Amino acid sequence: MISLIKKKGINPQDKSTLYFPQWTRVSTVNETQLAKRMARGSTFSVGEINGVFADFPQSIIDELLNGNAVSIDGLGTFKLKVSGKSQKEKKDVTSAGAKITVLFDPAAELTSRLNDEREFRFVDVPTPEGQQDADEGGDTPSGGDDGGDTPTPTPDPTPDPSGGGGDSGEN
Repeated sequence: MISLIKKKGINPQDKSTLYFPQWTRVSTVNETQLAKRMARGSTFSVGEINGVFADFPQSIIDELLNGNAVSIDGLGTFKLKVSGKSQKEKKDVTSAGAKITVLFDPAAELTSRLNDEREFRFVDVPTPEGQQDADEGGDTPSGGDDGGDTPTPTPDPTPDPSGGGGDSGEN
C-alpha cells in the first residue's frame, strides 16, 4: 500500500495555503529482505539471489563503461548522461571537464502498474514534539498500523503547480 501525507504548501500566485498528496517512505527494504521475498516464489535460494544482487551493480557499471545502456524488462533502463563546459574550439573539449550522471528511465509497465494497482493510505506525520500536526497529517484508516519508520519529510514551500504534488520519490 502506498503511504501518503497531506502536504501543506503555498500557492505562488496568491500566497494562499494549498494541500496536496505526497509519497512518504514507510521503511527501506535491503537486498537480503528482497531476496527472502523473491525466494518464497521461486526455486532459487536466498543465497543464490543475494549472489545475483552482489554482482548486479558491477555488471551494470561494466556495461555503462562499455558504452551500453542497460535495459531490464519490467523495471527500466540505466544510461549515462555526460555534461561539461562548452568550449569554442574542438581541441579544448577534454574528459577532465566532463561530469557523468547515471540516469534511470523507468519502464512504462512499472509506472503503469503503480498507477493502476495502487492503494493509498494517508499516514500521520508527528511534529518535532511528537504531536500530530493537523495541517501536515492525514486520515489514518482504522484497522492497525502497518509499521515502519515514517520519517518527517522535509517541507517543500511550493507545491507542484501541475498538480503532481511534490517530489517524485527517492532514488
